[in-house]
Amino acid sequence: MLGLRLRGASAGVRPPVFGVRPDEPLRRTVYAATGIPGRLVDGMHLSVFEGGPLSIPAVLSVGTVAARASAGREWVEVYGSRACPSCLLASGGVWQLWWKLSCAAVCPEHQLVLLDRCPTCQWVLRWGGDRPRVVPAQWARLPTVCANSVKGRPCSRWLPASRTDGASAESVAAQRHWLDVAFERVEPVLGGVNVSAAGWFAAFRACVILLRLGLPRVLQRVGDVSAWCARALWQESADRGARGGRFGWGPASAEAAAALLALVTPVLAATDVRELSLRLAPLVRTAADEGCLSAGPLKRLAVPEVFAQAIRACVPTGGWAKSPWEGGGSR
Repeated sequence: MLGLRLRGASAGVRPPVFGVRPDEPLRRTVYAATGIPGRLVDGMHLSVFEGGPLSIPAVLSVGTVAARASAGREWVEVYGSRACPSCLLASGGVWQLWWKLSCAAVCPEHQLVLLDRCPTCQWVLRWGGDRPRVVPAQWARLPTVCANSVKGRPCSRWLPASRTDGASAESVAAQRHWLDVAFERVEPVLGGVNVSAAGWFAAFRACVILLRLGLPRVLQRVGDVSAWCARALWQESADRGARGGRFGWGPASAEAAAALLALVTPVLAATDVRELSLRLAPLVRTAADEGCLSAGPLKRLAVPEVFAQAIRACVPTGGWAKSPWEGGGSR
């Protein structure tokens, strides 16, 4: 009816990586069915974040294991989403695209921590419940209703009535800046040097990984960490800690994402290379003490040269630890 390709292996199953990047046949069929022009259709797909927080070819390459692989490598929920209940109420059920990104943490407008799961069924929002990726035609519900499958029936929770915690001022400010870079509203800068959006987000991921590798000792070295930040990171470490193999994955919850944004954004706001190196030092040296500085997920990140230079400057000398980017970062 809307011109969308909704069928996968069976009539009720969404195809893999649905909603990632449109093609011309999709644009034409949607326009024919709804009158919505192609440029607006493009803006409804994750491809708007290409070259910034996402690598769309990498997301598309994961095929049928999109949910697991994208959460690990690309920091996006292809099938699930977070949400701001107040935004859903105000808009009548419009789900914002950026809520699907793993660093979606707080609503800058309503200053609330985003909702991860339905408070009634406890499934990830828009995941599908106990029948993931299945959308039976007879289950048509308002977009403000959860509708995840629970024992063969759609969850009837009205999401705008869900309560969520207020966001801290530092996490709101950090989320705003993160989104400004993601939507290309500002030119990203690291250590006083203009860098690409992809490079800035690679540096952000590197800082997140370094924080996780150094927990819990790193929090003492960073200093002045809010109690809620420490609690959120400690809770996340059960699933994203250094020993679990998932320390390179996207934030496990909106609260964890808010904590990481609040801690990492000031590090990346350093005005020159020397200051950047000083701010990175607690993260780098704690990871080195833990023997984790050469972790594979760090080496795979194409960080800007200014960031790699700052990292090399604070690696402890005289030991075996080496920078993950010993040969330099990207230009």
